[in-house]
Amino acid sequence: MSEIRAMEEVKILFNRFTSFVDRDIKGVHIGCYSIALFGLTVALRKVRPFSKFKRPKDIPNHFITEKRELAGLVKRIDPNGALLMVEHKPLVNIPIISSGQLPVKISGVNVTGLGLNWLQAIVAGREIKFVPVVKHEDFVHCEVLLIQDTKQNKPELLNVGESLVKIGFAQTVPIQSPLLEDTQLLSYYKKLQAAENYALRKQLGLKYYIKPTKKSLQRLLKNLTNLSSVLTKSTKKQIKRLSQLSSA
Repeated sequence: MSEIRAMEEVKILFNRFTSFVDRDIKGVHIGCYSIALFGLTVALRKVRPFSKFKRPKDIPNHFITEKRELAGLVKRIDPNGALLMVEHKPLVNIPIISSGQLPVKISGVNVTGLGLNWLQAIVAGREIKFVPVVKHEDFVHCEVLLIQDTKQNKPELLNVGESLVKIGFAQTVPIQSPLLEDTQLLSYYKKLQAAENYALRKQLGLKYYIKPTKKSLQRLLKNLTNLSSVLTKSTKKQIKRLSQLSSA
């Protein structure tokens, strides 16, 4: 009887221990799930996979510091400031989330009138990738890359700012600190300067079309002035000669 009683007591203690372990494991599971859920929440807030940016202030500051590459469709070109009105496409597109038009300005360049026409013809209605550089109240400065399809079905990226400067349809603008301290941005601005030097060597751009025309007009005006002066003198001589003949 004592052995049976001892066995029952051991059984009771074992059941109590297993129950305790089960309760403890459930607590561990709950703790793990809580930590995982917290980590997922932090990751979603950092990556923002569902967000559709419509205004410059919608872009998190760490997207700029981390040079986060975004994608979107250029809906139209706003001539006031040569802004690309971009429909931002998030990593995970949810149709029920409304879209807007994020105003994007090509960083480091001033676009000319011909540049606006180029943007309308080449970039409007196309997919782009853009890296935010600086946020302003009304627009965000970005390095803009145009997605181009190739025969090998491998999309290529055309740097829009560099292309505009290289054909003389935009000029570079000075950059200030702290942008000068960013090696990646500095590399981009050096490419813009190299493109501008190329345009200057090849004499590309509107000013090179106007300059020869202006010189030609000035030369023509000078010739016309000289001709007018010669004709005036000749006419005066003829009048004087006729006057002398009539008096004789």
